[in-house]
Amino acid sequence: MIKNISAVILTILLSCFLSACVTTRATSSIKTAAELQQGKYYFEAGNYKDAMRNLLPYAADGNKEAQYAVGYMYYYGYGVTPDRETGYFWIKRSANQQYEPAVKALTIMSSAKR
Repeated sequence: MIKNISAVILTILLSCFLSACVTTRATSSIKTAAELQQGKYYFEAGNYKDAMRNLLPYAADGNKEAQYAVGYMYYYGYGVTPDRETGYFWIKRSANQQYEPAVKALTIMSSAKR
């Protein structure tokens, strides 16, 4: 009887622990999506310093939209010191993921080099 109660208690505790992990991750995903949207909003509003601060972590994590925006800001010097090499780097990473604005930008940048 005591072994059965111990097993039940252990199962309940394990379930609670796993539920907490799932809830934390879901909340984190919502927060992450909201932060990414905030960065996009800053970019579109021309608030480039805040956009860079919000989007750079997403660019580093591989988000193709953030990579393009960060590359654009570096390339043209919006919110940061202009750095065409760094801008090209980020835009190329975005284009490698087939993000259409980045693919177009890369084409324009390549033809401008000639």
